[in-house]
Amino acid sequence: MELHTALASHDYILKIVPTVYEDMSGRQRFSYQYTVANKEYVAYSHTGRIIPAIWFRYDLSPITVKYTERRQPLYRFITTICAIIGGTFTVAGIIDSCIFTASEAWKKIQLGKMS
Repeated sequence: MELHTALASHDYILKIVPTVYEDMSGRQRFSYQYTVANKEYVAYSHTGRIIPAIWFRYDLSPITVKYTERRQPLYRFITTICAIIGGTFTVAGIIDSCIFTASEAWKKIQLGKMS
């Protein structure tokens, strides 16, 4: 909803979070993440008159976010591959069992032995 009126109030919000990026060699890079938002609205006072205003709000976070680059260990990679292969075989076995059961039931229906 856009008002586009000269009497609209404007609210601008800037949130800043300090950030540290650490690569595998231990080198750190200091940076900031930020988000920006704005809002336009019409404000009324208790007398019913429109009071236009502009607000700038800054939110500086006291907590720093740290991203650390790490290499995945070989055993974790092997475990993940084994889990994927095992899951594939399990699902294939379930599908095979369902197809076999359905085909046996179909054969019984064709022979008229299904009661």
